[in-house]
Amino acid sequence: MQEDTNHEQSEASTPTRIAEDPTDSFDLEHPERVEVGVTRGETDLEFGPPRDYPDRADVSVRPEDDGSHRLVVSIDAMAGDHGTGHADVTLTPAEARALRDHLDETVRWMTEADEAAEPTQEDER
Repeated sequence: MQEDTNHEQSEASTPTRIAEDPTDSFDLEHPERVEVGVTRGETDLEFGPPRDYPDRADVSVRPEDDGSHRLVVSIDAMAGDHGTGHADVTLTPAEARALRDHLDETVRWMTEADEAAEPTQEDER
């Protein structure tokens, strides 16, 4: 995938700058749904269901430290005192926008039926 070299953004798509900390992290509501798997040769290592259920997990987004205009998405999952799983994905601006678009489209598709089923104010009258 080619790197996006167009640094012009419309005013509507310009994100709000994070003043103090460029890392935005949030805890996942259902850490037990996180699965981290690694395959090396014939050995499979897995963390998550059905073995150890994570009791805490978070996703963080931050700029890469070297100033290369890349974004790092990290997923951390912890189970008990010793079980930990970690994954980092480094994205170009174009890849990050593609991920954003895929997330937006998937959420829209998933919630479209829910929104259609909810009564509007006019329906309640």
